[in-house]
Amino acid sequence: MKSFKNILFVSQGLPSDSDSIGQALRLSQANNAQVKGLIVCPALSPKLNEYQDTYENALRQTVNQQIDKSRQENHIAEADVPLPVQVLSGEKPAVNIIKNILSHEHDLLIKDAEPLDGSDEGFKAIDMTLLRKCPCPVWLNRLVHQPLDKRQVAVAIDPISTSLEENALSIRMLQLARDIANKCDYRLHILSCWEYKLESYLRNSLWIKIDQDELNTELDASRVSHRKALDSLIEQSGIGGDIIIHHLQGAADVQIPEFVNGKEIDILVMGTLARTGIPGFVIGNTAENILQSIKCSLVALKPEGFESPIS
Repeated sequence: MKSFKNILFVSQGLPSDSDSIGQALRLSQANNAQVKGLIVCPALSPKLNEYQDTYENALRQTVNQQIDKSRQENHIAEADVPLPVQVLSGEKPAVNIIKNILSHEHDLLIKDAEPLDGSDEGFKAIDMTLLRKCPCPVWLNRLVHQPLDKRQVAVAIDPISTSLEENALSIRMLQLARDIANKCDYRLHILSCWEYKLESYLRNSLWIKIDQDELNTELDASRVSHRKALDSLIEQSGIGGDIIIHHLQGAADVQIPEFVNGKEIDILVMGTLARTGIPGFVIGNTAENILQSIKCSLVALKPEGFESPIS
């Protein structure tokens, strides 16, 4: 996380019990980074213009109280890590956040994950817009009851890269996840899914008679090849420490949420974007399915050179 030097913490000015402010303060202190706060909120109607200053001051006061509380809990003085707060009112909060990031060249966004009514899985529209279009890494934080040194960190990796860009992104994900895990319970869970897509077509087919031993040999070769690619990627990343590799058989959008939710992982690091034929990037189907099924905090990275379609 040494690469983050200009962090943006975003709030909607509402009461929150999450540790997002603490994350921003700790990262700023550890990396000697600048951190700023941005409150995004709906604008008052023209008829209520006379209350605009009072309205914004009330939101600023709420967030500053949360910052003061977090400073006390984390023993971080204002003189050591200043956190000035700006209020930005208007429609389309995600667009306003991204424009602020572009104009101030922030390299990390931290905010609370929006609560979904009746469910603790998935992410709401504002967060999905940020995941799709924000130019910098996005940390969507959910309330964790575990102390910092007990929090579990995982990273989801696909080692079968089709470009140097994808390979570089996977290495960045591994390195960032290692840094985060170092601040938590130190163990880093590496998740990678492999599957032999022809198995469901060939296994027990009424029309194609394949020797089961031959098919099992094909499956094993696929598993070994995938694992070799994963081990090579981990070696390229240069990470060390306590690493636990989970080489899971099956579709990633099934296996990863099942593992993350079942093992009560607190923070998942993953790449969320795939190339398309249009300018910029959009979330691929597999990543989208994973995002809508996890309950933990998410740290999402994009490939180097990503350009937001918002200007």
